[in-house]
Amino acid sequence: MSAKRKIFIALISLIGVLLLTRIYGRFLSSADTKKTAEKAPVAVAPVKRAVFEDQLQLTGDIHGMNEARIYPKVPGRLLRKIKDAGDTVAKGEVVALIDRDEPALKFAAAEVTAPLDGVLTRYFLDLGQNVTPATPVCEVAEVYMVKVVVRVTERDFPKVRIGMPARFTADPYPGRIFSGSVVKMANAMNDATRSADVEIQAENPGNKLKPGMFARVVIITATRPGALAIPREALAAVGETTHVFVVGKSGLAQKRAVKLGLLRETDAEVLSGLAAGEDVVTIGWHNLNDGTDVLVAQ
Repeated sequence: MSAKRKIFIALISLIGVLLLTRIYGRFLSSADTKKTAEKAPVAVAPVKRAVFEDQLQLTGDIHGMNEARIYPKVPGRLLRKIKDAGDTVAKGEVVALIDRDEPALKFAAAEVTAPLDGVLTRYFLDLGQNVTPATPVCEVAEVYMVKVVVRVTERDFPKVRIGMPARFTADPYPGRIFSGSVVKMANAMNDATRSADVEIQAENPGNKLKPGMFARVVIITATRPGALAIPREALAAVGETTHVFVVGKSGLAQKRAVKLGLLRETDAEVLSGLAAGEDVVTIGWHNLNDGTDVLVAQ
């Protein structure tokens, strides 16, 4: 066999090997693509540790820390309001005058003075109305601290203790949260409402909170700082049998029954059924069954 013929045969063989290798590579690539396409695409999130709180959500009214109604010392008519509602007053300062004139007699106007430092919150009378020593003219309240009075039902009352932390909001200051604590609890239930008053004390920076304002209150009755939490969207079913789908190292979806605690707006407390660090499916669980091969989206 000539040298040229040997070279020709070698070239033909090499070309054949290259063609076969390319065809086989395409076959393998097509098989991998098909296998990937058969996987169910999902998004996952890890099981994390979070702080959960047991809460009582209530409504109440804001009062001054100390409030005092002011009574005149003599009978007469309300002659003048020296201080208006909302004005700051000092202890002993004159806030109003009483006309105590009687026929054929001339008396100087009687002074009505504040019994404590604070804010004049309201008048109970208009100018010219008659007063007696048993008639309150106005009210003064200390507002550097405030108290929020809420009514707690007999079912929830045993959950509350003196010193428990509380948070509340007031409509005039949307988004602002004020903090306080439980300082006083009633000793008896109201027969009509089957509830009892609970007082929450709070600081009042800038005297922004005014007596008479409405408050939305949360009393924190218990705190669990190391609880397990998962996103709400991972809950494939909620009810008597609640389950999620867990993706392990095998890449297979595992249907897992879980027991839930507190449900919040974005996450849920897990009491049993999961461990910290496991991945739960948050998107795509509608298409899964136990053992489904999944493709985790990055």
